[in-house]
Amino acid sequence: MDENLRETLLGGQSFSWRDNGDGSYSAVLDERVCTIRSLSDAASDPFLYDYFDLGYDYEAAREAIAAKDAILRSAVESTGMIRLLKQDHWTATISFILSQNNNIKRITGLYNRLSERYGHEVEPGWYTFPTPEEMRNASEEELRAIGTGFRAPFIMDAVAKASLLDEIEALSFDEAMSKLQTIKGVGPKVASCILIFSYQRREGFPLDVWMKKVMKEYYPGKDPSYFHPYEALSQQYLFSWIRNKAD
Repeated sequence: MDENLRETLLGGQSFSWRDNGDGSYSAVLDERVCTIRSLSDAASDPFLYDYFDLGYDYEAAREAIAAKDAILRSAVESTGMIRLLKQDHWTATISFILSQNNNIKRITGLYNRLSERYGHEVEPGWYTFPTPEEMRNASEEELRAIGTGFRAPFIMDAVAKASLLDEIEALSFDEAMSKLQTIKGVGPKVASCILIFSYQRREGFPLDVWMKKVMKEYYPGKDPSYFHPYEALSQQYLFSWIRNKAD
């Protein structure tokens, strides 16, 4: 199984991970520094087993996606095995608010600055992502000072409405999309990302600039239902493929 751990961790699903430069990756999760070289490192850890969704048959899903059409087959074959991470609801919400009109490098920088400013240190130089309670006294001015820009009031509103994230699990996909969009600055793309990468709603299909390009050029006249029942995973393969194709 040709796991593409780098793409899973650093390809835009999460902004928690660092490439250590020696084939390993580290992130502060579950109040500790987690370091892995392969998914076998996660298999015996209950938290990481859940985080990496190791109970889901990604091989079967990948085969079904590749059989759908030539574009998806090319995306799957060139990308290798990727997974959908199951992240903390709050962390994912703020991460994708930060992602608006942004690139992965800058989002990761903002994520790290929020952690250092409002989170707490678990090992020297390693900080947790701040909880809503830790950000309760943050000001818009402080948030702008660390580079969040126009996203600062959105983060403030998310802090105030953090409790609604506990309600999402019980809602249908459409209801959950609507509920998340009551947070200032959260539109359909951000809401869909939160649902996929935190609540494991596999029917999500975020349409950012890259994916709009894919749909226009390769799937004219089609909508996300074409990719059912693998909308989210198909989207990740196409997202990775079109970005690498452009490089």
